Amino acid sequence: MATPAELIAPDASANRSVTVGEIHEVAIEKLVYGGDGLAHIGSQAVFVPFTAAGDFVRVRIVECERNYARGVIEEILDPSPLRRTPPCPYFGVCGGCQLQHLDYRAQLEAKVSFVRESLRRIGHIEWDEGIGVRSAEEFGYRSRAEIKVSRDEDGRARIGYFRSGTQEVCEIENCLILLPAANRELQRLHTESSLVPNDATRVHLTVGDDELIVTPANGEQGRAAEFDSMGTAHQRIAGVNYGFGVRSFFQGNRLLVEELVKEAVGNAAGKLAIDLYAGVGLFSLQLAKTFEQVCAVEGNKTAANHGVENARLNGANNVRYEPISVEAWLKYKSAEIPRPDFALLDPPRAGAGVKVVERLAAMAPPALTYVSCDPATLARDLRLLLDYGYRIDSITALDMFPQTFHVETVVRMRNVE
Repeated sequence: MATPAELIAPDASANRSVTVGEIHEVAIEKLVYGGDGLAHIGSQAVFVPFTAAGDFVRVRIVECERNYARGVIEEILDPSPLRRTPPCPYFGVCGGCQLQHLDYRAQLEAKVSFVRESLRRIGHIEWDEGIGVRSAEEFGYRSRAEIKVSRDEDGRARIGYFRSGTQEVCEIENCLILLPAANRELQRLHTESSLVPNDATRVHLTVGDDELIVTPANGEQGRAAEFDSMGTAHQRIAGVNYGFGVRSFFQGNRLLVEELVKEAVGNAAGKLAIDLYAGVGLFSLQLAKTFEQVCAVEGNKTAANHGVENARLNGANNVRYEPISVEAWLKYKSAEIPRPDFALLDPPRAGAGVKVVERLAAMAPPALTYVSCDPATLARDLRLLLDYGYRIDSITALDMFPQTFHVETVVRMRNVE
């Protein structure tokens, strides 16, 4: 049997490719973004789900591409000390979680490594300083869920999440990552399946501080406003009351969202702040406490309407919403305002991109915060900002989705030109 060290190091067979169906014994070197473990067979990278750094495993190759292969565990020969027994009986079948087999501290360390590796590999940013970590309880945190529904030939509802790597519904009666109120509702849907309409393909669960909204849905693409009209959930975060709808984006970790707000806003203060991709005003209404004026830009009309109403209900008369895409606002309307003292941007997974960064840099706010849900696009955009004269002050990783590979990152920057 080959040793882990021999499997990691290139050898005489380094250039040979593996083929589907082969069995190999490999050492898992580290986890990569997406949650898979990375091993090498010669120089061939092999990704293996549900592994831990330090595992020595027998794997079967199930997919081969030009630059990498994928394998599945046949047997764990020597388990990593980072492993634990997954608390959820559905883990490995349900596609919702990827990391329950890891000790929680190891999960946090892996997510920091995802951020640091993306900065280095994609952004060519060598950040040698620390990356802060913020976390809360690892279970019972999620305030929003999209429960999948399918029906058997006899019409019986199958209720749960998609199986890993498929769009087949895996029945789930108890989900450990949901807030207790949402989990109880999931259990009720199983015991009272008549509550699920026959034509429903999913059920949205949206939890506020004092309400739970249950919204069956099918084919809802383009119908966000209609679904939001079915109810508004409310949460009080850092002294501000927020309302948001079923299909309006809002941070899903009820236990950590206040820490996210504090980390993103920090001690920023001044005359004018701009909040790009403002959503329903999570950051805008906090910035309104310390800035004379806040310009909130949000292209999703439904979210912008919630933001306007949230500003009104909280008496934040110094928040002005611009219901227009960030790209269009920067191109056509940003010249109408003076130079902002502070900018905050919280783009979707695709990141801000070249044009947004270029036009934002032209406005030259002396300080900005970038909130990201994807380390790869964060690294790309940070590289652009650095090239435009910004410097990084701090990087913080927040575990908004424990048990998954996702990581939220807050980067504070300043303009040094």
